[in-house]
Amino acid sequence: MKKEIKNYQSPEISQEMISSIVSLAATGVSGVEGLSMKITDEIMDKLSLASSLKGVKVSHEPEGLIIGVYLITEPRVDIVRVSREVQTKVKASVESMTGLQVTSVNIRIEGSGI
Repeated sequence: MKKEIKNYQSPEISQEMISSIVSLAATGVSGVEGLSMKITDEIMDKLSLASSLKGVKVSHEPEGLIIGVYLITEPRVDIVRVSREVQTKVKASVESMTGLQVTSVNIRIEGSGI
C-alpha cells in the first residue's frame, strides 16, 4: 500500500513523487555522478513507513519531511560543497513543487566515481 501525504494546498502527493523530485534535484548538482541504495536499506524500508526510490529515503514526521540522499560523487570533487548544494537544491525543489515543509536533508556519500 502506498502512503500518501496530504497537502491541503493541492491534491495528495505520493512519497514516490517526492522521491522523484529529490532524485532529479540531486542529480542536477555539479559533482554528483549518481545515487546509490544499499540492499540492507531497501529491506529496512519494506519494514518501515519510509518510502525509498533508488538512493532516496523520504519519511513524514509531524514537523515535516526528513529526506535522506545516498550519493556517488564524481572523482576529485569537494564533497562538502557538493553535499551542501544538494541539501539546498533538494529542500528548495521539494518545498516549491509540493508546498510541503522539509525539516532536514541528510546526505550520505556512498562512493566517489564508478
